[in-house]
Amino acid sequence: MFFGRRFPLMHLITVLLRLGLSAVFGVAAITKFIDQRGTREAVKNFGSPPSLAPTLSILLPIAELAIACGLLFATTTSVSAVAALLVLALFVVAIGINLARGNTHDCHCFGQLYSRPLGWATLVRNLMFAVFAGFIWWQSRIEGPACIPNTLAHLSQAEWLMASLALLIAVAAVVYAQQRQKRLPVETPPTPQGLPIDTVAPPFELVAYEGGTRSLDQLLSHGKPLLLVFTNPNCGPCVALFSEIKDWQQAHSEQLTIALISFGTIKENFVNVARNGLGQVLLEKKREVAETYGATLTPTAVMVNTNGRIASPLAAGADGIRKLLTTVVVSY
Repeated sequence: MFFGRRFPLMHLITVLLRLGLSAVFGVAAITKFIDQRGTREAVKNFGSPPSLAPTLSILLPIAELAIACGLLFATTTSVSAVAALLVLALFVVAIGINLARGNTHDCHCFGQLYSRPLGWATLVRNLMFAVFAGFIWWQSRIEGPACIPNTLAHLSQAEWLMASLALLIAVAAVVYAQQRQKRLPVETPPTPQGLPIDTVAPPFELVAYEGGTRSLDQLLSHGKPLLLVFTNPNCGPCVALFSEIKDWQQAHSEQLTIALISFGTIKENFVNVARNGLGQVLLEKKREVAETYGATLTPTAVMVNTNGRIASPLAAGADGIRKLLTTVVVSY
């Protein structure tokens, strides 16, 4: 089927998709460059090693900008479409894994311009863009990529009107979807309640990463208050916090003991512990100890005083744990 008997309709559709996808990648790249701090945090939350986050936060927008530019030229359309498909496939896998693990941190997909907690809408959007990239590549392989200026220059007034109307409908649909999503309440997990202050802390004895076992009594035997931090080897916010925890363990070793209770095997926790040089890491089989303390989220922390009693409410999330640590350091 030909559009105005000059160009196949598929050429026009492909050109419009190239322009649209180029705009998406271009905006994403520019906003990530502007919001480098948010980009680094997002990269960490998606599971990147903290040491690689600064590098990836720069390489990612560079790759997106290269894809955006490449889609505009016929000679680089095929390569750029494949690159876009690979990047989007990586996004889809990373988003899917995080959603499966219950992680709903901000995606920072478009920097501070548009950042929402991860959700199924984020996954569907990236899948849709991946389909567009695949279609562009497939069409360029069959008929060769069309020259954008040449295609647009040969459109009649009626064809321009139809193309403009289609573009306006698409933009309106996107704006409506985003506004509707903003109006929907963001589902956030309830803050864990934990145990009442001054109740006896539930005893435990767990396998220590360094070897042997470690009990609550042993952790308190040094006569210092104990900060228990419940973590998860697959939790993005936990991974981002581990390097800080190592610094806390070193800086405040005279004032308190900081112990991590994670779950899983030594192998599953090896990368996080070895990379960050963490100490006092205890491993539970599932979440049996965390549940006795009411720590249903990770990362979550609680203070136990030298008498073995709960000395603080549960602090959920990195910011909450930082505030709790500051309070403890000042108090002691």
